[in-house]
Amino acid sequence: GSMAGIVNIANGTYPFFILSVASYGDTFAGMLSWEPLMPRDLAAFYPVPVPPIQTTNLETSTTTSTTTTSVQVASSSVPIASTTSSALVASTTSPVSVPLIFHDEVLNNHDARVYRDASGVAIITYGYWNQTTLIIARNPAAFEEILSRLANSRSK
Repeated sequence: GSMAGIVNIANGTYPFFILSVASYGDTFAGMLSWEPLMPRDLAAFYPVPVPPIQTTNLETSTTTSTTTTSVQVASSSVPIASTTSSALVASTTSPVSVPLIFHDEVLNNHDARVYRDASGVAIITYGYWNQTTLIIARNPAAFEEILSRLANSRSK
């Protein structure tokens, strides 16, 4: 009873995995140990959005330099002045690095683990529908939709 698919919810379509497991304890321990590598391993399905580049503390400076060279013109030397200007230099301060880790959240009365990027956007959500069904989804909304569909399909 495992499957992979796409769930359509109001704000988009998202890939998901529903996996039948033999042991809740063993798979949960395995998921916890996989967490540091999971974003990289599942990046094809759940890519981390690239944040816009933010610039702060923008400093600019302009430099001007003057050089004098001599040009030989018909047996006399004529000085020529040239000016080079406006070399614009900008420096930025990098944003503070935020450790990206999974956090516990409760979604539709189910414990879940959610990996969020630095701006708080959910990248990967996983948890159990029951002791033998593991769900991996893009975000809490997709996870909750899958929980709802599983509950409705079971009641029919």
